[in-house]
Amino acid sequence: MRDARAPEQSFNDVDSLLMNYFTFRALKETLAQMQETDLSPGKGEYKWLYNFAASEYKNRGDEFIKKLFAEGRSDHAQRILAQRVVLLKRWRSYFNRGLGGERCQEKYEDVNLEILREQLFCSLNAEIDECVECDEATLYNKILKDSEQD
Repeated sequence: MRDARAPEQSFNDVDSLLMNYFTFRALKETLAQMQETDLSPGKGEYKWLYNFAASEYKNRGDEFIKKLFAEGRSDHAQRILAQRVVLLKRWRSYFNRGLGGERCQEKYEDVNLEILREQLFCSLNAEIDECVECDEATLYNKILKDSEQD
C-alpha cells in the first residue's frame, strides 16, 4: 500500500525520453524512405536532411523539429511529426496487447539475473584481478584446476 505522505511518482522524464526516442526513430525512418525515393539531383533532399540532422539533432526531438521549421523545411518537419505519431501508435498497440510490457519486464529480469550471476562468479573467486574480464568459462576452468590441486 502506498504511503499517503509519499509524493506521487511522476514519469515525466520517461515521457520526455520516449518523445525524443520516437523523434529519432521517425527521423531515421524518414531518411531511409528519402534515400530510396529522392529523385532530386544527387539525392539533394536526402543529403540536406542527413547533414542537417548530423549537425543539429542533439537528442532533443522537439527542438530539432522547431529548427526544421525555422529553416523553412516544414515539409521535412511535418513528415517527421507524422512518422513519430505512427511509430507511437504502433508501439502503444504492441505494448497494450501485453506483448511489450511482459517482454520488457522479462528482458529486465533476465539482464538483472545475468549481472547478478556474473557478480556472484566474480565474488566467489577473489584471486582474479579484474572482475570485468572474468567470464564463466575462465572461472569454471580455474575452479576445476583449483579443485584438482586439493
